[in-house]
Amino acid sequence: MKKIPLNALSATVVGDHIYVLMKEGGRSFLSVLDKNLKVVKTIWSAKGSTGFILKINKDKALIGLDDKLYLVKDDEAEVVLVASNPRNVFWHSAETEGRVFVHEYGLPPTAIYASKDLESWEEIATNLDIDKRSKHFHYIAFDPYRKWLITTLGDGCLTRVAVSEDLGSSWRPLYKGPWQFIPIMVLKNKIFFGMDSGIAKGGLGIYNPGGNRWRFIFLRWKNGNVKHAQFCCLKFLDKGLWVASLGTPQAMIVSKDLRLWYPLFVESFDKKFNHNMLLSVGEGMIACSTGKALIVFNGDEIENAFSSKPIIVEYKAYWDKLIGYGFSVKHSILAK
Repeated sequence: MKKIPLNALSATVVGDHIYVLMKEGGRSFLSVLDKNLKVVKTIWSAKGSTGFILKINKDKALIGLDDKLYLVKDDEAEVVLVASNPRNVFWHSAETEGRVFVHEYGLPPTAIYASKDLESWEEIATNLDIDKRSKHFHYIAFDPYRKWLITTLGDGCLTRVAVSEDLGSSWRPLYKGPWQFIPIMVLKNKIFFGMDSGIAKGGLGIYNPGGNRWRFIFLRWKNGNVKHAQFCCLKFLDKGLWVASLGTPQAMIVSKDLRLWYPLFVESFDKKFNHNMLLSVGEGMIACSTGKALIVFNGDEIENAFSSKPIIVEYKAYWDKLIGYGFSVKHSILAK
């Protein structure tokens, strides 16, 4: 593991380089690091402190910085989209052939936007279109096997996952219930969702499209002082390994079976969710931004984590399921 003391807000591995959005003072900088993690070039900088790399494509970069979406090309940038509220940000993106989608996060209403050229954007839906009691979108992903656009959303609503089969023109709930999610990981036969529930201590939702069935794995941090372990990012690696980052506690973990999770690193136990705990996976390299540092692992180091004891384990969640049932009943009544 290499830990670089950069205030890394977001990182994307491209080949043997890492693009890093880092913060210094009141400005953020988009820089390129080589495989030795040395800065070889700073592409662009702008005033702003909350940012995410949404897409890197050869000579173009799509960056969300505070309430603005920037398109960076030829070492220059233009604002191509402004959030509906100055306190909102653009957090995640998804793409299909020829279209890119970004979602807004923050105060309602938040929106999903689409573009074919990264310059002109159109609003295709708001969180209130899907569930009037929701606060915002959490994540967006494209399912290439079923041609679905998938989003997670919350807080305080019943519709936690929604899908669009026509790239955003219409939506239907895929999951209504108490368990709330952020990250989405799509595989051919199953779709995985990482919980950031305020009811369960932690866990995963697993959807089987073939049987239209859900099942849930409930997880808890072994140290009882941690009340909630909330997923921020979830990736599937070769050799059947899973790697995830948590928004709280601020940690990076790995698993072979989704039921036992082993520590790669633990940065802090701040109860405030860290939205910058993001993963990027490249060939032989995994990068994680934390807002305070850039963490880089190679494949061998991931395997070594299993020599330690797990820090997150499965639990039965009997009491949490009862609370969750009450939540669902209450919100079903309010929705009528």
